[in-house]
Parts: sequence; C-alpha cells; structure tokens
Amino acid sequence: MSIAKRNITILFFFMVFAFCAGCAKEYSFEGATEPPVRTDTVIITPPPPPPYFCQSCVGKDGFEENRWSFYDDNIFYCGIINTAIVAPLRSGFTFFGPSACSPDSGSVYTVTFENGQRLDRDLTNISTPRGSFYYYDNPGQTFLFMNISNIPFTFVIQTYDHQTKMATGTFSGSVRNAAGTGRNINRGKFKVKLL
Repeated sequence: MSIAKRNITILFFFMVFAFCAGCAKEYSFEGATEPPVRTDTVIITPPPPPPYFCQSCVGKDGFEENRWSFYDDNIFYCGIINTAIVAPLRSGFTFFGPSACSPDSGSVYTVTFENGQRLDRDLTNISTPRGSFYYYDNPGQTFLFMNISNIPFTFVIQTYDHQTKMATGTFSGSVRNAAGTGRNINRGKFKVKLL
C-alpha cells in the first residue's frame, strides 16, 4: 500500500469519525403534552417601610439658634425658625418655620406665660402648660400633628437672656395626628431670638 493510499484511507476514517461524532439525537415533543403547570403560589410580602428618616436632621438634636426639633416616639423631626413674634406686653411668643426635609411642611409654636411672667428680664426654668403646637403639611392641607386643646402642652423656657433676646427651651405634650390618633410629642427643643 502506497503512502498516498494509506493517507487517503486515514483521512477517510477521520472524516467518518468526525461526521458521526457531530450527530446528536434529536428530541421531539410532537404529540406530547405541555409540561405540568405549578399551581402553588409563593406570596412574597414586602418588608415594612423603614421609619421616617431625614438626612438633613442628622446631628440636629441639640440647641441651635433658629432651629426646632422634636420626636414622635422614636421618629425625629427638625426644621428652622424663620419667624418669631412676641405678644403684647411680652407675655408670650409664637415662632414657626419649615421642616428641614420638606419646605412644604413645618411647625408652629405658641407659648403663653402664666402668673404675670414676662419677657422683660432674664429668666430661667419657667414652665407653662399653656402652649400650642401643630405640624402642618401644605400639599395635603392637613395638620400632621396638632395639640389637643383641653390637654396641656408644656413649654419650659430653660433660659431667656433679655440683653440678647435669646430664648432656649423644651416642649412636650399629647397631640392628634391626621387620622385622629393620639400621639406624644417629646424631647422637643428650640432656640430663638425674640426681638
């Protein structure tokens, strides 16, 4: 057998082998039924939303000039004070301003002194249960929190410097939310200049 015939024979067997190795068995579903459909359903419940959190309020739990803050349970709210009005004869004051997290919401505070107290000298640790408070939402035209008129809402003027007109204080009390449910506002703080 010549070398050329032997090479052709080897090449022929190689081609037959390659051709056979490339063949694969085909499967057909003709006439077969569809695969069974699963009837069990897995219901995935989304996790509850996280508590309200505002990045702008991080670190704003202290007394800062022209700022207010408070907690509703463990949810923290804060904002700025852009207006302060002193009552006639300096027998109380009102201040308000928007939330740090939404300019469409904010809070209003009114402090009315008892027993003839006035902002006419330096004061420390003056407490009054005759305060009012509400936290509003302009787009919804609702009060998210509003104090209950026949239940005291307490303000404590920790310091009032008559020379600088700066008042620093705390507040707390029972309120109703927009749904009418009772809530407790606590650890409220403010620092405001009362000209």
